[in-house]
Amino acid sequence: MITGYNTDVRHGNRVFHVQTEDKGQSNPKIETLIYVGGEILDSYRSSYEDLMASTPVSEPGIQGRMEDQHRAVIRDIKNGKYDLTPADQSEQQAFNDRPLDQAILEFLQQEGDVDSLELVLDQPMKPAFGRLFQVQIRARLCQSQSPVVGAEVVVKLVSSIKKATSLLSGRTGADGLFIGEVQLPPSQPGQCAVVVSCTGDQGFDEVKATIVAV
Repeated sequence: MITGYNTDVRHGNRVFHVQTEDKGQSNPKIETLIYVGGEILDSYRSSYEDLMASTPVSEPGIQGRMEDQHRAVIRDIKNGKYDLTPADQSEQQAFNDRPLDQAILEFLQQEGDVDSLELVLDQPMKPAFGRLFQVQIRARLCQSQSPVVGAEVVVKLVSSIKKATSLLSGRTGADGLFIGEVQLPPSQPGQCAVVVSCTGDQGFDEVKATIVAV
């Protein structure tokens, strides 16, 4: 896994935090997340499977693509892509630079035409610095309410000033339930949050909660 990029971009009266990282050769994708006020505003993913054919794998090639994607997102921000716009922008945003099949799935999910994956909390998440934090989430289909079995769950610590850190990963059980426990670090500067994401054949969803001081 190659070291990523983190950049704060001031545009208008908002500060955007852009984070780009390599997901690793076992999952050859480059992911860029855009945060505003500690919340994820948008995300982009691109594949570099074509670079995996060479031996050894070209790390400079991966690094170059990461840099290009990172710069492209920053350029979009500075060009006003995320400025406040009319309400009909939601439909336009469904078809951005993501792969077409992913954009279509996201659009259909918004329209309610796909029985897609959703995360449900049995109780609110209340992460606190320096304490054990129990993750208990349930993955199900939003319309049929059927449990989603074997979906990948990833728990990350995200920060407005540091690169995201993976805390825990696993898969949902036969009842769609995932339970885990992590030790959160002591208080640190910037805005921090715990993000729990879940990916399965039926789609993607995530929940997040700001970490509080005690």
